[in-house]
Amino acid sequence: MWDWNGTLFDDLHVVIAAVNQGIASLGRAPITLDDYRDHYTRPVKVFYDRLFGRTISEHEWRTLDQRFHDGYRSLLERASLRADALAALEFVSGRGIRQSLLSMFPHEELVPLVSRMGAAGFFERIDGLVGEPGGAKAGYLEAHLGLLIGDTDPARVLVVGDTPDDAIAAAHVGARCVLVESGGHHRAELEQLGVRVVGSLLEAVDQA
Repeated sequence: MWDWNGTLFDDLHVVIAAVNQGIASLGRAPITLDDYRDHYTRPVKVFYDRLFGRTISEHEWRTLDQRFHDGYRSLLERASLRADALAALEFVSGRGIRQSLLSMFPHEELVPLVSRMGAAGFFERIDGLVGEPGGAKAGYLEAHLGLLIGDTDPARVLVVGDTPDDAIAAAHVGARCVLVESGGHHRAELEQLGVRVVGSLLEAVDQA
């Protein structure tokens, strides 16, 4: 089970630019990559609480979320698959291992984007966010795997992601997890989660 943003899809530079567009509307100075690494978490509202050093209001959260997604969409053409993404997908497919994709990117935008990147054919199922943005991934992964494997032991599933949220979601359902060091989190933070941390997608799929 693959994550999309930051894992297969190399979009961190776009994410930071979109965050900066949003926070500028509330008067905060732009953040750097290190700022993002130091503060990012899910739920995403807590990330903004950390950036502003206070609890932002519900209205501010809605504004930031809307401006982020508007900015992200406007900059999306600057992002592409990670250099080894197709090779990793082909590696797994060639060994007869089922693959699926679960992302917290809105479903109606995720599906055409994955297709446009030439990756849709590798996945038995693609699920994106349906409903409120910014939440944790664990419940979505539980539903995703329920549709794919039913009562099969989830320990047979390997989740490949890039964030603590991916590792927490995998632990929630009893799946294994490998995290790819994609730049959005300090490696030391990822290593504290008790899962393997690797430097490339091909190294990650070697675990499958």
